[in-house]
Amino acid sequence: MAIVQRSIQIKATPQATMAHLSDASRWPDWYPGMTEIDITDPFPDEGGKVAFKVKSAGLSMPIKETVLDYRPDRLQLLQMEGMLSGRARWELTPEGEATRLTTTFDYALPGGVFGKLADALIVKRMNAKSLEQALHNFRELVERQ
Repeated sequence: MAIVQRSIQIKATPQATMAHLSDASRWPDWYPGMTEIDITDPFPDEGGKVAFKVKSAGLSMPIKETVLDYRPDRLQLLQMEGMLSGRARWELTPEGEATRLTTTFDYALPGGVFGKLADALIVKRMNAKSLEQALHNFRELVERQ
């Protein structure tokens, strides 16, 4: 499994931050390359699902996420299936008047040795860059509100 983790401070309460984070219909507004989103109740609660595509490096990757754990204002833990399989953890920590958002992708690519090689050479860097841009975009969206 590969792990990509990034963190950002957002000048907003955990409640305001989670309100945006748990609104999957707005994910394409801030996550680079995300398209064709389909949300199934009881999202954002446990058991809810989100299916989407992420376009990166000329590829369109279908991904389905299922909510494993949702704690309002603290945590959103998702199981990823599709081109990437693993978990996406979005954790909120209060920091004075702000909130620290830490995101961890713990994932694997299909293809055994070839998938690991592709991840080491290309995919992990692309995921890290996309996540950094997503967090920057997300912070701007939340702080504008």
